[in-house]
Amino acid sequence: MSDTSDHAVLGHLGAHELITTTRAVRRRLDLDREVDPTLLRDCVADALQAPQGSNLMRTEFLIVRDPDRIAAIGRIYREEFDRFYRASESGLFNRVDPDPRHAAQSRRTRDSAEHLAAVMSEVPAIVIPCLTPRLAEGDVLTAKHRLATVYPTVWNFMLAARLRGLGTCWTGMTLGREADVAAIVGVDPAEVEQVCMIPVAHHTGTSFRQAWRPPAEEFIHWDLW
Repeated sequence: MSDTSDHAVLGHLGAHELITTTRAVRRRLDLDREVDPTLLRDCVADALQAPQGSNLMRTEFLIVRDPDRIAAIGRIYREEFDRFYRASESGLFNRVDPDPRHAAQSRRTRDSAEHLAAVMSEVPAIVIPCLTPRLAEGDVLTAKHRLATVYPTVWNFMLAARLRGLGTCWTGMTLGREADVAAIVGVDPAEVEQVCMIPVAHHTGTSFRQAWRPPAEEFIHWDLW
């Protein structure tokens, strides 16, 4: 993007607000507004500025904009959501949160997750971050090293999208059907590892706020566990 357009996008949002209010956007995805591919390309360019382990570019982005392919992926997403996520003990439908604030937030997240499952087939773009070659079965240490570069790169993409007025949501709902998704988008599942799936759209509304979180002290161990 040019300096002028960057200034127009970035000028209203400081770094602290960016990292503390970038949310998983589900309900507020604008399904009727097209996402300019230039915006998506610029988000990828920003994503690749994340630290790269051993200076190796490990993450590739498959960007799906074809409505028929998105509809097919959306059907898989909904099937996985209905078949497995609703029954998951750790998912939002069966988990019990003892803190009432956390419980209330979980209910809102559950409702928004259900909304996303209903509309995934209608989003204007789906981004699938991928890793090549695939992770070796059973080699957990190497997987940790390789994914340690992928995750900040993908998060950079999501922050870059926020700066450009786009909403995103990281989801792994379709990873159990990776081969089915691969067939839709022409990926060789023997060579390419899908890391997650991100619906991308302009968002409705103009602002986001911080989510409730427990105090940081509950998650810190000083010197010893």
